[in-house]
Amino acid sequence: MFKETDFNVFDDQTLNGRLTRIRRDLDPKFEQAGTALVNRAQTRSGDLLYLHIAKHARRHKNPPVDTWLALSTSARGYKMLPHIELGFWDDRLFLWLAVLQEAKSLFPDLSGLSSTVLQLPADFQLSGDHTDKTGACALTPAHLTLQNDRYQTVKRGEWLVGKTYLRTDPLWQTPEALWVDIVEHFDQLLPIYRHLQ
Repeated sequence: MFKETDFNVFDDQTLNGRLTRIRRDLDPKFEQAGTALVNRAQTRSGDLLYLHIAKHARRHKNPPVDTWLALSTSARGYKMLPHIELGFWDDRLFLWLAVLQEAKSLFPDLSGLSSTVLQLPADFQLSGDHTDKTGACALTPAHLTLQNDRYQTVKRGEWLVGKTYLRTDPLWQTPEALWVDIVEHFDQLLPIYRHLQ
């Protein structure tokens, strides 16, 4: 499904050129991947999720630095709810269970998830800002405590747990194995996502 050459959409430095390449090269793959993950969540746990693909409709000057799909329980949108994102920066693929600042009024404190989150395998990561591609850190008790505190006390603080796949990761040499790994990590995020429903 996803291949190392997918990163090439970011080679185009123009707005129209990059958007054209995203829509032509990545959006069909997001449709395929998102549909597969929606069906998997439905089959495994009965979760009804809706697929949203970034449209970049507000872009009028600068080309998007990342692009993604999002899965949420709302057909109308995803930012105001916990959701799962899968997408590209120019040098990495990300899979996040995300609670953005737009959802804080409904989810002001996520520290109750800590024991469940800390049961995830060691290759999972944390982030407090979905707009910072290099902001991910290892999933450790200390980092999770810091993330929980920042989420509660910083207005723009966000809460993300997931995994990133750098373009240099050997998994990119075998797209089938990469997809299997993404699905395995998606499956492990589902129980935590369910806690947030």
